Amino acid sequence: MMQRNPFSTRFTRPGSLPFLFPKGSSIDRLVARFEATGYQGAIVGPHGSGKSTLLETLHLRWSKMGITEQRVRLTASQKCQTIEWNTLGPDSILVIDGFEQLSFWRQRWIRWRCRRQRSRLLVTCHAPCGISVVLRTQADWELARTLAGVLLERDATAYENELRKIWDEQPGDIRAYFFRLYHWCESQRIYQPMGDSYPPQSLPV
Repeated sequence: MMQRNPFSTRFTRPGSLPFLFPKGSSIDRLVARFEATGYQGAIVGPHGSGKSTLLETLHLRWSKMGITEQRVRLTASQKCQTIEWNTLGPDSILVIDGFEQLSFWRQRWIRWRCRRQRSRLLVTCHAPCGISVVLRTQADWELARTLAGVLLERDATAYENELRKIWDEQPGDIRAYFFRLYHWCESQRIYQPMGDSYPPQSLPV
């Protein structure tokens, strides 16, 4: 039977696991807050705190609401990407992942253009950028332990000391944590059989 490393990229990339909302928050509250801002909002959090995963979760919500999403992903090495303005209107949303990569004036122009075309605008950034914050993301040990247990598909109590030690090497960054756990599983030869039910689609809340 084929085996897989539970922390392979295919199982940990954004969208493979649903976003786990912090206590007191939910997708309904986030959408309501976004509406209250006049449909221009920001998701703020450090690198590896789940912003891109949250965008994947929201993508399904926009589809159910009949809203067409256009996604632009910017990074330090790709600070420019074409926006198809002719497709944006009242029934659409422009999502920019990595809004801080744009200059101040470019950010302001995009906000103005979205208002002019009556399109929604949702961005992610590492720090407040002048747009109303609809949710702040932050990864802590409790979240890291929960996600590690889900991906291991087992009671992780026996590994907790090692999992915590690996987390403490660079706390706060779930993406980097999964990368280190991949190598840890390889060194410990911890694999799971490749079944039809993987990856898991639900998380304990």
